[in-house]
Amino acid sequence: MKQGPSLKARALRLLSLREYSRKGLASKLEESEARRLQRASLNNKEPEVSGKPIALQIEEVLDDFEARGWLSDERFAESLARRRSERYGTRKIQEELQRAGVDSNKTLDLLQSLRDSEFERAKELWLRKFGSMAQEPKERARQYRFLASKGFSSAIVAKIIGGRSD
Repeated sequence: MKQGPSLKARALRLLSLREYSRKGLASKLEESEARRLQRASLNNKEPEVSGKPIALQIEEVLDDFEARGWLSDERFAESLARRRSERYGTRKIQEELQRAGVDSNKTLDLLQSLRDSEFERAKELWLRKFGSMAQEPKERARQYRFLASKGFSSAIVAKIIGGRSD
């Protein structure tokens, strides 16, 4: 029977494609292992199983990768912020980091730098989307909802919709 790639090889392949948080990579590896077991079951083959529970094996791989510097929640947070900062506000990015299981103490400086640039980022997004001040209350409300839904603070959104500079 053909044996698939090891847990470590699967983790390395995933990390070669993009950065992951520890929690995110653990989740991907659990899904991968569940699919592997399901395929073996569908093919009426006995899956190869080591003596340790899969959760423990995953933890060992993640610990090893962190020790080698291959897995880093800080690097993941920086990568996510870089990808999302053009379209989203600090609040939305912070929520996404929390969902990814990144410790908020590790991202304090990153979130502060996002807050410092939030007005410029929101203004740029607003200009790309709308380009001009709304004349009617209905249109102002639409623009406000758009920026608020992107995770920008209400104070920043009010300044932009009101035509005030930072």
